[in-house]
Amino acid sequence: LIVMIQAQQQFHRAGASGQGRSAQASALSLKQAYQSLGVDESASDKDVKRAYRKLMAQHHPDKLVAKGLPEHMIKMATEKTQDIKSAYETIMESRKGN
Repeated sequence: LIVMIQAQQQFHRAGASGQGRSAQASALSLKQAYQSLGVDESASDKDVKRAYRKLMAQHHPDKLVAKGLPEHMIKMATEKTQDIKSAYETIMESRKGN
């Protein structure tokens, strides 16, 4: 869990676009994307999608608004869901090329 959270933070700081970066940086970003979703690189597409959906359900801002959480927590949740989505898109894009 700690590794997953650290990877999400690093992925967020590095940005998930992958544009204008070296292959080594992109590979690192891909590794962080897998760690962000809490799956191995050997995970099937189905398992990656399952992890993505689970994390989105846990952190989606609309669910937190319904629970009455403060605005700053909603903002954090919005950023987190964007990071989760970027990690998922990074993984799926890399798999298209393989």
